[in-house]
Amino acid sequence: MTEEFRKHRGRVSKEVLQKHGLSVAYDGEMLEGRPHGLGKAYYKDGRFYEGEWLKGRPHGEGKLYYDNMNIWYEGQWVKGKREGYGKSYYEDGTLAFEGEWKDGKPVK
Repeated sequence: MTEEFRKHRGRVSKEVLQKHGLSVAYDGEMLEGRPHGLGKAYYKDGRFYEGEWLKGRPHGEGKLYYDNMNIWYEGQWVKGKREGYGKSYYEDGTLAFEGEWKDGKPVK
């Protein structure tokens, strides 16, 4: 993550962060230079995530959206992976899976 962002009372707004080679614009709460608390991340490919963060990763309740603004996944996240109860959707918005997730994958 670069240090080229403005911090104001623990928030950064729509500035580009670098993490794992991905360019991300982030708007939300920060702690020690990382997303932490509530925030939104906008990815270069058009997807975005909004929800809770812990130490730079999605953690808690959150939603990941396709670039067409339809929800891709909504539910629980643990350390950046889908974990616990959640729903995934196809790009057209129809439900693909509803139930438990483990290590980023649906439990069937």
